[in-house]
Amino acid sequence: MRNPRFLFFARYLNTTQFLGLKQNSRFLETLAYEEVRVNNDKPYKSTAFVLHGLLGSARNWRSFSKTLASSLDKTSPSSDWRFVLVDMRNHGKSAEIKGLEPPHDLVNAANDLANLVKSEGWDWPDVVIGHSMGGKVALQYAQSCARGEYGASATLPKQYSFGYWTLFLEK
Repeated sequence: MRNPRFLFFARYLNTTQFLGLKQNSRFLETLAYEEVRVNNDKPYKSTAFVLHGLLGSARNWRSFSKTLASSLDKTSPSSDWRFVLVDMRNHGKSAEIKGLEPPHDLVNAANDLANLVKSEGWDWPDVVIGHSMGGKVALQYAQSCARGEYGASATLPKQYSFGYWTLFLEK
């Protein structure tokens, strides 16, 4: 049987701390996402982020987003909405992305959304829709926007009402 003290020491010898190497942390380039639009040929005018709940993924909201986009196109053809279904950190296809450093909390999940907007060069979303944990991330994102934590260009999501759908943010 091996001596546990020896194993611990051997592990320490292989660490970057002992070897004097600087540990590289990769900047988050983007979260995994997919877009839902009624007509990909027309430019979109408004963007909504759709955030899933705990243990979910962007796929869970594909049908909802397609239905809402289609409904909006029928009632207001000039609306041209784009829905961005985001796989939040450690969920769906974003689970494969390296560089999402702990802590894995609401603040960092909201920061991931801001980093996604910045890295893709998008305008800030008009609406952020969230279910369960995604709702908490949406509220954290809105609060951080209101505090100016993402820079002066970041805009607070708006309130919209689409027939029986009401998307809002209480101030």
